[in-house]
Amino acid sequence: MNPDQTAHVRAHVAAVSKLLLGNKIMNPGLMIMAGDRLDHSQQIAFGHTAVKAQVDLIYLEFAVGEDDVPVMTGITVMLPRDTVCYVSTGCRLSLVPGKARVVIVPQDVAQSHFKVLPGEIVQVRGRPASLVAGCNRADAKLAALVRDGAKVGSQVNLQTWR
Repeated sequence: MNPDQTAHVRAHVAAVSKLLLGNKIMNPGLMIMAGDRLDHSQQIAFGHTAVKAQVDLIYLEFAVGEDDVPVMTGITVMLPRDTVCYVSTGCRLSLVPGKARVVIVPQDVAQSHFKVLPGEIVQVRGRPASLVAGCNRADAKLAALVRDGAKVGSQVNLQTWR
């Protein structure tokens, strides 16, 4: 990725962090990363790393779209529990009416969603109400934060690796 593309992805990481955490500070035990779509072997490698580090991981997947601008294509959640890592791919963000923070919704077959706490991800039974509308609200809020710049201050430690 060129510097402009990297800055765009970084803006997404900041915005998603803000949407998931609100004004809370991210604690050890939770990590948000971004990059190209993960293939199966990369998912296994990231899962192994998450287990070794005992860090819940949110991975934002990007593909280069029109005009060479990266587009977020999905979210992968990795939850290390003891020596096993549970992986959910193809997730989306959803914003429930009246709530300040988004949740992460797995693919349609799952009957649960994920709530992000400052240092961990918790799986919650049931799907959020008005799922399609909630995903649309989350997409609109994410786009506005990326466009306007999410102010995360010291909430998260944003780093860029190449």
